[in-house]
Amino acid sequence: MKGLDRIIERIGSDADAECAEMMSAAKAEAERIRAEYDERISQIESDFADRTEHEAEAIITRAKSSASMTRRNIISGARSRGVDKAFEEALAKLYSLPRDEYASLLVALSASAVKSHVDRAEEKRERYGEDTGHVQFEIVLNARDREELGETVVLAVKNNYKRALGADAVRRIMLSESTANIDGGVIVRAGQVEENCSFSLLVDSLHDTLDPIVYKTLFPENS
Repeated sequence: MKGLDRIIERIGSDADAECAEMMSAAKAEAERIRAEYDERISQIESDFADRTEHEAEAIITRAKSSASMTRRNIISGARSRGVDKAFEEALAKLYSLPRDEYASLLVALSASAVKSHVDRAEEKRERYGEDTGHVQFEIVLNARDREELGETVVLAVKNNYKRALGADAVRRIMLSESTANIDGGVIVRAGQVEENCSFSLLVDSLHDTLDPIVYKTLFPENS
């Protein structure tokens, strides 16, 4: 899906820069805590000089372990926030695309959703002899996009994807009279079936697939 490919590219781009400040602050905090624990350990060594060697070593070991765990937790939390921030920034970039690029993405997402429905309908006919009928494909946009880009998007889908979708499917594509309560993206409605290609839902659905990729981009030293 070309639309999803564009989203994936934007999520992966400039991820290092997005999280550098966050990681720097987290590492500084971790170093501060480590220094604090080092000071505590020195105090313990002094306070327990008169105790048995075994008892003192056990206390010092526990203190060092606690310091190490605290440091790891801080870094891990910062990395998790860094991955989330990368997705948030990618979503923000999608919303702020130049209008011509934004329109092209709506066209690609709309065509992909229609193609998915056409393919599913064809599979049902071949496997089960089930005819889903010739439903209309309604392109549903938010109010702003419908007013500014609605007719342009529908016309572009029909003109640019006629061969991929088939003439019959293209004839049934129309701009919906209703609008969608989404910040960006498109919903394609075919009868009672809706294909939700809103940006927020698409980016959210990519988390499981892209989380490891984004993590490796942000933190290559742990890959």
